[in-house]
Amino acid sequence: MLGRIAVGAVVGAGLGAAWWGVRELIASGAVCTTEGFGCLAAGLFAIPVGLVVGVLLGWAVLSAARVDRPLGMALVGVSFAAVLTLATAWISVPAGAVPAGALGFALAAPVTARHVAGRAARRD
Repeated sequence: MLGRIAVGAVVGAGLGAAWWGVRELIASGAVCTTEGFGCLAAGLFAIPVGLVVGVLLGWAVLSAARVDRPLGMALVGVSFAAVLTLATAWISVPAGAVPAGALGFALAAPVTARHVAGRAARRD
């Protein structure tokens, strides 16, 4: 389980760093016009695309790392990371998407792991 959490944290930090880079690229005005609502439109378009790409990339990397149940972990990890990234909008955290991604995937690791049903249902 500890290895699954460590792999998840590394994958989440990598995806968080990629999202932070995209967000900074949009905010700098390098890929959009800063006049009008050009960058706002690019940012609003990047959010759902980033979520889907994050799940697919997370799934691919976790599959390559031979993690059990990689799609579920990627889906839950990206969801947790998205919620934590939104929380960093009100708290000043430098590159907040990186720790949010690492924590999101680290939390998703035990949530999506296989659990033995007999152990949980056994009464003493």
